[in-house]
Amino acid sequence: MADGGKAQKGEKMMPAGRGRPVKFAPGSTAPVVRVDDVAALAPRQEPEPPVAQGIDLSGKPKIVFAAGRGKTGKTTLLRWLTEMSLCAGRSVLLADIDPSNASFSAYFEDVSRPDTDDPAGVRHWLVELLEFCATGQQSAIVDLGGGDTTLRAIATDMPGFATQLEAAGITPVMFYLCGTQPEDLAPVLTLAARGFHPKAQALVLNEYSVPAGVPRVQAFGRLVASPAFSELARSGIQLWMPRLFAADAIETRRCWFTDARERKVDPPLGVFDGVRLRAWLEAMDRRFAGVRSWIP
Repeated sequence: MADGGKAQKGEKMMPAGRGRPVKFAPGSTAPVVRVDDVAALAPRQEPEPPVAQGIDLSGKPKIVFAAGRGKTGKTTLLRWLTEMSLCAGRSVLLADIDPSNASFSAYFEDVSRPDTDDPAGVRHWLVELLEFCATGQQSAIVDLGGGDTTLRAIATDMPGFATQLEAAGITPVMFYLCGTQPEDLAPVLTLAARGFHPKAQALVLNEYSVPAGVPRVQAFGRLVASPAFSELARSGIQLWMPRLFAADAIETRRCWFTDARERKVDPPLGVFDGVRLRAWLEAMDRRFAGVRSWIP
């Protein structure tokens, strides 16, 4: 309104002493709800997948690895496992051996990392770390990174590598992360071909790549129907990892999942991202209940 209380051309006169309506301009803020997220906020029509039961590793020191192609959720899973361990008051050694992307180290303090990116040097460093854990019966969570070449090289150099760790009193735990493509099985097939067969291993089907509205069984149909999957499923259990719709909001804050849930981050998550995160954490608790003893 112009000075003197007169309305500009096209502007309606508001009586003195009254508030003004708030204007909304679409696109003026980032969308709170994306179209592909609507299904996540609606009641779930698809039944929850069965909860697989893994072998009991209660009270045993463990070395937890995650393998898979890039962008299949390895670091997200390891972060969740680490938070569950630390929130339970346990002492666990954390290691990040990806020389090109220290994403695991961005979320936790005192993460051990090799001081070289030379493949032979990284391999020697990981062997020394495993020796340290075996000597002290120390549990560890190791982020191998996107390539997983170091573990493959060790398995090639030392046939029966998993059995040797178990004989030393350390149980290797392997989570193989997969999307919907049969090609996602390549890392597990490569390690299996090198004789790496830990007793505690799981194929983790990550729903991150499932299109909205498509049932998980349909989305993963080609992968599950492949002969390679059937062969691998006989030597391990199958777990379903729910899609984290609030992933972008968590990534930008570089925070713990549990801190974000409790609104201990600045800025706190928005209402809808908070709902998504809580739903994801509850689903993770349900779907990984059968391997709780695998968490260090």
